[in-house]
Amino acid sequence: MRRCLSLALALLLSPLPALAQTCDDRSLDYAARITLCDAAFDAATTNEDAAYALSLKGEAQRLLGDLDDAAETLTQALDLTPANAWVWVELGNVRYDQGEVAGALAHYSAALAVEDYADAWANRAEAWWDFRMAQNCSDDADQALRLDANYAYANEVKGRCLIDLDRAEEALGYFDTAIALVPDYQNAYRNKLAALADLGRNEEVVALADLALDPATIPNPNPAIEEDIYARRLAALAEYMPPDVVRGEAAALLLRYPENLAALNIQARVLLDDARFAEADTLTRPLRDNSGDRLMLAVYFETLARVDTGLGRLEEAYANYDAALSVDPDISKVYATQLSQLGFLPLSNSPAGVLTALQRCLNVKKAACDISS
Repeated sequence: MRRCLSLALALLLSPLPALAQTCDDRSLDYAARITLCDAAFDAATTNEDAAYALSLKGEAQRLLGDLDDAAETLTQALDLTPANAWVWVELGNVRYDQGEVAGALAHYSAALAVEDYADAWANRAEAWWDFRMAQNCSDDADQALRLDANYAYANEVKGRCLIDLDRAEEALGYFDTAIALVPDYQNAYRNKLAALADLGRNEEVVALADLALDPATIPNPNPAIEEDIYARRLAALAEYMPPDVVRGEAAALLLRYPENLAALNIQARVLLDDARFAEADTLTRPLRDNSGDRLMLAVYFETLARVDTGLGRLEEAYANYDAALSVDPDISKVYATQLSQLGFLPLSNSPAGVLTALQRCLNVKKAACDISS
């Protein structure tokens, strides 16, 4: 939910009245905006007017998905007005959308060298969050909120930073603020679910997910976020509802989203409990491939590890337990208990200590070394 255009840019560039009726109308017809901005650029008589037309064209190109062209256009705009913080931010957004988070971070930093600018602070916080640098993320979100306490996106990012800092209870207030400011802010709902799950408040997760999935709450949901909310709801249900209910919910979710990872994980665990390892292996192929680069929870890696041990793929099992610990180091305590019961007491409950004991367990007990939670 990044902002599109700052007041600072509008004041800096002071567009001519004729231009205000063309490419800066901010319509959703991005192709038409690009054509109008080309005309505005051709008609421009100053660098500022030309840069204004180029920057709006670049924004439209980015929103249309033409990222390489957007980068070229915005770079041209910066050549004309290098002290324009908004264009630096917009070019950072292009780099972010291209998957070049380090490049985005550099461009947001360049914007901040020009101006103390809320959008640059908030977007840079997002980049830090992608790098899992939670304290940097939190600090930059604070700077954005210093400039604008009612900036919904900055509140939502701040909440995510706090979750990663193990301050989920505090994060809830920021998500609530973001939702109060933008009632259909789907990503704020999604990440509030994450905070509640971290706190073990699973029934609240389900209630909030049901609210977020109600069309009256979010009339035009992003399908990918909606699927993730369903998945989080299912994971919470699995913590307190009877297995038959959870399996039914998983089956219903798979009808809606045939490769939903949470639902596949539930179904796979049913097969694993019956020692139907080959069937579970086939079912969990989307988890193993994860071609959509979707969020992998620790429990998904754990399920894959159970499949691997059951089929004698011990190196793969070790790698998946290692991946589970990387996602959620806290489960090392659970694994330590399980290993102790199998006769392989770790020297410590740390992930490193658990993995050393796990390797011994796999070497000796082979497929019988099941430490899943």
